[in-house]
Amino acid sequence: MEGSAIAPPHQVAQVRWLIAAMLLGAAGSLVAISAFGSAPYRVGPIVMEMKMRPSTSGTTELAVNVAGRLTPGFTEANTHTGFLSFRGTVISVVGEPSLPDALLATKDPSSLATFIEEEGGTAIRKFILRIGLLTLAGGAAGGMAIAAIGMRARRIFQGMVAGVILVGALGAVAYQTYDIEEFKKVQFRPAGSIVPGG
Repeated sequence: MEGSAIAPPHQVAQVRWLIAAMLLGAAGSLVAISAFGSAPYRVGPIVMEMKMRPSTSGTTELAVNVAGRLTPGFTEANTHTGFLSFRGTVISVVGEPSLPDALLATKDPSSLATFIEEEGGTAIRKFILRIGLLTLAGGAAGGMAIAAIGMRARRIFQGMVAGVILVGALGAVAYQTYDIEEFKKVQFRPAGSIVPGG
């Protein structure tokens, strides 16, 4: 039709490849976080394994799994809005003299959550840095899948940007809505109730 504007085929193709790179980048970031987002960090007298993964609901799991030294237990609370879940598992105590402090910190979920909030600043920053690096790596891998078939190296960067935007947005929502008071509503369940660290 006279006067109508139709994008050239190559422009349409470029847009499609851009969308594909961003989708794969976002997916790659989530996969990387799920697969490699778990690591141990020291929080005062205890060592905790921290993990973040995509989820259908905003929950935080806390667990104690130190055989023979602390009472094992597991709990889960609906702490925030969004599609990320967090897990913190106490896996060891740093030295025998620290045991009384560790026992006090893990006596119930609310005490443990408060202890992490007050004493875990350095550990949390290291964990966030790890998640950030995994987000970039996963996004780059997703974009590379498009770049590898000859669709320009900039797709790698576009994949990284998409991953950062998605994970950043999910993380911001979780941070803004996080309510540590939810742990006052739950108690640790016995050791047999502990679910796999998945």
